[in-house]
Amino acid sequence: MIGGSMKMTSRFALVVAAGALLGAAVTSAKAADLGSKGVDDLEERVAELEATAARKGNRVVSLQVYGQVNKALLFFDNGVESDAFIVDNDTSGSRFGFKGEASIKPGWKAGFNIELDYQDAASDKVSATNDDPDDEITIRMNNLYIESEQFGRVTLGQQSTSADGAAEVVLGNSISNASVFIGNAIRVGSDKRLSGSSLPSATGSFNQGYAGSFDGGREDVIRYDSPSIYGFIVSASWGDNDYYDAAIRFKKEWNSIRIAAAVAYQNFEGKSAVDSGDEFEIVNGSISVMHVPTGIYGAFAAGNREVDGDDAGDFWYGQLGIEKKFLSYGSTTVYGEYGKYNDELLTSVSSEAERWGFGVVQKVDSAALELYAQANFWSFEDGSAGPTAPNEDLTTVLLGSRIKF
Repeated sequence: MIGGSMKMTSRFALVVAAGALLGAAVTSAKAADLGSKGVDDLEERVAELEATAARKGNRVVSLQVYGQVNKALLFFDNGVESDAFIVDNDTSGSRFGFKGEASIKPGWKAGFNIELDYQDAASDKVSATNDDPDDEITIRMNNLYIESEQFGRVTLGQQSTSADGAAEVVLGNSISNASVFIGNAIRVGSDKRLSGSSLPSATGSFNQGYAGSFDGGREDVIRYDSPSIYGFIVSASWGDNDYYDAAIRFKKEWNSIRIAAAVAYQNFEGKSAVDSGDEFEIVNGSISVMHVPTGIYGAFAAGNREVDGDDAGDFWYGQLGIEKKFLSYGSTTVYGEYGKYNDELLTSVSSEAERWGFGVVQKVDSAALELYAQANFWSFEDGSAGPTAPNEDLTTVLLGSRIKF
């Protein structure tokens, strides 16, 4: 028995020794492989794990990090002076955000959206007298929602009102629409500016101007969005200062034709010395149609504003362009535009602003990058008398790029 035991022990020792030698050989081979290309593979794997961790969130709520940087050179000439600035393009400014979503039960889910906007020289703030406006870090979104596939979504918090974007529907990948985001603060006559928002915030002032689309904004509201029914979505929101609105959106594609449209109604009281708490009512909307095979598209927008039941401005705007992959890098969008804005000064003085322009946007798909150029030419008339009336035109040229992540 003792001899047999010794034989068993010797065999076990040989097996262990052989295993150790084999393990050392495998480890050596792996190390050699790691030295050649394994490091790159390891770094790629670590990057994948980091990306997965950033998107996963906790065990029940997903997390997505996203954003963009949009910088440009802005040149202007108002007939009296000219200058150039490095700006954040306020048409779609630099921003980053977080989104998350979780399932409550089949057909029901909850989620959130937090989004911050950062601009160190916004294209709607720079001017000859202020070439370095204060840095802006603003909360674009801070809300949560509960959504049912059958009943729709209810969202509470800082977000787009139902009317936000109703006047800005353009199917082509242009960087322009009926709203005005470039050169808004540039002086064009008297103490007027080019444009201002139609929706005052709770503490902000109402910036009067010659041109704007009366589009909705982002506010602390509760908003409802219906499910899509034959391409239609109905929305409504209510918030601070007795603001309320409603909108209908539509998007559909038949064969080779794609169409998108929106129309909205807004009601609120102004909160500045300019409007003295008057009641504002706004109706605006837009529609865009694209022929998908050729990439040719058109867009049209219009709107009217009343203050205490009296007309206080109207506009119409059109854009025509083509979006097609002429280059291997990505699609190219070329477009022209025209707009007319009447009596928007919110004073007893009548006014008229005309705008025409053109632009080009080139996508670089491999880098999630867009390169763009845009020129706009403005002319103005109003009923003012004397040298303060705007008797000069305004030209703006924007050259920039946007990268998304």
